[in-house]
Amino acid sequence: MSWTKFIIQGIIIWFLQLLLSDILAIDTIRPDFCVILILYWSIEYGRTVGIISGFLLGILFDFSGTGLFFGLSPLIYTVTGYLSGGLKIIYPRLNSFYFNLFWVLILIFHFFLYCIVVYQDLWELNIELFFGKWLGTYVYTLSFASILQFIYPLNLLADVKSR
Repeated sequence: MSWTKFIIQGIIIWFLQLLLSDILAIDTIRPDFCVILILYWSIEYGRTVGIISGFLLGILFDFSGTGLFFGLSPLIYTVTGYLSGGLKIIYPRLNSFYFNLFWVLILIFHFFLYCIVVYQDLWELNIELFFGKWLGTYVYTLSFASILQFIYPLNLLADVKSR
């Protein structure tokens, strides 16, 4: 895949994130389209692409003024790119259930890292509300990832040896 395809896809998803996240927001819970793109790229192309794309999309996200804490987006997107890039390596040894379970767990971990920083006051004041925000952001993004799974499944990305 040429770098121009990465750039075009990244900019399109970034614009979708900027334009649609406020429209689709429920209270303070917003879907995260960038993490879905990083998940797909990491599983298809490996850890290196996942780490680099996660960092660059996170920096772009923070510089656009939408990040609440500067540096948080590059950190969590890089960690997500690293972890989901590992799925490309271990996919031949996994069955489909465990593969899907692992990428869902990666998304759970991604949103836990995000919520532990953004909603740190809720952690101390109202732990139930914190878990509600955490599960809400996770489930909201997972619903978009699940819809995309029907169109373009992740396990087909890991199956492909070369393009």
